[in-house]
Amino acid sequence: MDQHRLSEHVAAFVKFLQSTGRISFDVPSALLGHAYLLYGVSERKVSDDGVLLIGDAAGLAYKQSGEGIRPAIESGLLAAQAILGAQRNYSRESLSAYGKLLSQRFGVGGQDWASRFGEHLPSAWIGALGRRLLGARWFVRDVVIERWFLHANEPAL
Repeated sequence: MDQHRLSEHVAAFVKFLQSTGRISFDVPSALLGHAYLLYGVSERKVSDDGVLLIGDAAGLAYKQSGEGIRPAIESGLLAAQAILGAQRNYSRESLSAYGKLLSQRFGVGGQDWASRFGEHLPSAWIGALGRRLLGARWFVRDVVIERWFLHANEPAL
């Protein structure tokens, strides 16, 4: 989630995968693609006069998975709702309802309690805890896949 040193993190991760034998092939030094802006981390303004940002442009990717298809679709629906509610007045003030709709749907920006708590722990502890949790099938199935990636516990719009 470090927005400033992503390429360093990716290079370190690739090196780790190679040193542990998880990948045995050469990886290009410059990987194509980009990092998504994460919800609650990005400070991007989502509305202005005549403009609403949705999905990746609004920084709505989920922190835990980086997944952004569902937030993109849902933010598009919320943008449509805000546009209709603006009644042909597309000023910043009229479109500000969109930001409120996003907060209602995705929660208030800022870090969740686990991220705030983790900031106070040594990285070695976090790594050890992560390895232990990711080694537990129930955690991977119920939390990582069902909750963090699929968001199966969230109601659809």
